[in-house]
Amino acid sequence: MPKVSICIPAYRDRDGLERLFNSIVAQSFTDYEVIVSDDVTDNNSSSLEDIVNKYKGDLGDRLIYKKHISTGRPGDNWNSSIENAKGQYIKMMLHDDWFTDKDSLSEYVSLIEESDAPLAFSGTWEVSADWRYARHITDEDVLLIKQDIRNLYTKSVIGAPSATIYRNNGRFYDPKLKWLIDMEFYIRQIRAGGGSFTYTNKPLMSIGRSDSQMTSYCLSHPNLVRKEYFYVYKKLGLKCEKKYTEYLKCQLKKPH
Repeated sequence: MPKVSICIPAYRDRDGLERLFNSIVAQSFTDYEVIVSDDVTDNNSSSLEDIVNKYKGDLGDRLIYKKHISTGRPGDNWNSSIENAKGQYIKMMLHDDWFTDKDSLSEYVSLIEESDAPLAFSGTWEVSADWRYARHITDEDVLLIKQDIRNLYTKSVIGAPSATIYRNNGRFYDPKLKWLIDMEFYIRQIRAGGGSFTYTNKPLMSIGRSDSQMTSYCLSHPNLVRKEYFYVYKKLGLKCEKKYTEYLKCQLKKPH
């Protein structure tokens, strides 16, 4: 059984997926499998299978390709990538992100193995075609979510899914969500593990940024964002505390 399942929900981005694979095969830590779930619009063709096949020589049976017929809900493809993962840990990797250097995966594994936490996360390089900057959680925000992980609802400070590694305990993402899908998952994962987490400020991941990402889509559909805040508020039982109710009211009023 592999130590880590690197799970990649992919969609159309050939260049991004190839860059990600190049960063995977360069890793010094090699006890992993790679699962690519390719979100395609029909059952006969995929623009990414040939990219995956290029790395069969490097990865052999450790590389698994799945064709996922698109439902229009990204979370379904995310879950497809993790549903058969055999690793002790899951390293979610979105197709436009990549490991910063050859020891990134090794450092992620050390980070989570040195604690009892159900989830670990790192700092990142945020990268576009025109700029790059380092991002990491502040000490103030660490205290905020240590106090109560539900505070992620008011300030989502862990970062992108690719910045995390977590214990494989059969938990899935909520496919009803797009904008809050990662934050809602982090809350459930960490609460189920007793509320603990571990992290490093080191930018172990590089996060690709562009206007074509789901973030841009959600921000251009403010009603979607409002509905998701209301949905998560109800799902996680946040109505009992005034601060979450007040935050929800603010979100419902925002133009986004």
